Amino acid sequence: MVTTLRRFEVQARYALLLGILAVPPFVAGAALVARNYNPDVGRIVYGEKRLFVPALLGCLAVSILLGGVAFVLGFNSAGQRRNERPVFSWIGFFLGGTICTLSLILLLAFMMLRHKLVAA
Repeated sequence: MVTTLRRFEVQARYALLLGILAVPPFVAGAALVARNYNPDVGRIVYGEKRLFVPALLGCLAVSILLGGVAFVLGFNSAGQRRNERPVFSWIGFFLGGTICTLSLILLLAFMMLRHKLVAA
């Protein structure tokens, strides 16, 4: 059976699926930031670990991409009369928008609070 994105119920299913798939990369990025946040200095401290920044940025990029597509698909299919699953559209819309917003906030917080430790 061939599914096409022209049908609104297919868009609703993909919005829900992509919204759910956007959550684990965001949680992984939030866990990385929480692990390296030092409340004494109020900074996100990382050292010579070469994988911290690419892993964090990769997690946030994937969550923003998936959440953004879920947001757009949910927005496009939410109010359509021929959509048999409007609940899926609304959940994908709100979940995608929430994950995109929180990922961007986490990215801005990292950019503003990062502090790389340099070995002497």
